[in-house]
Amino acid sequence: MGQHVILGSTDIAVTDHNFSTGYQEGYQRFLDHYQGKPLTDLDIYGFLVRNTLDVLTTDRYRAGYVLGWCAALHTLGRPGATIGSYVESQDVQVTA
Repeated sequence: MGQHVILGSTDIAVTDHNFSTGYQEGYQRFLDHYQGKPLTDLDIYGFLVRNTLDVLTTDRYRAGYVLGWCAALHTLGRPGATIGSYVESQDVQVTA
């Protein structure tokens, strides 16, 4: 059996820690380097391409990283719990 990570109200079945680690690091990357700065569609496109094609990490890590970055981009400044509240609240449940 694999593990399940709860992100917001979505139960994601994961086969290893790479996805959740990537998600946390992608979310934090947005907070540290992009939050409060103006972005263009070219900035977002460049981020997606660079991080989707990065050969130094696993596919699952990259998927989590990009999702975490996008969640932070989408969530900041919006009230209520969303998938982006994962890193802030650390309200993650991992079950075997």
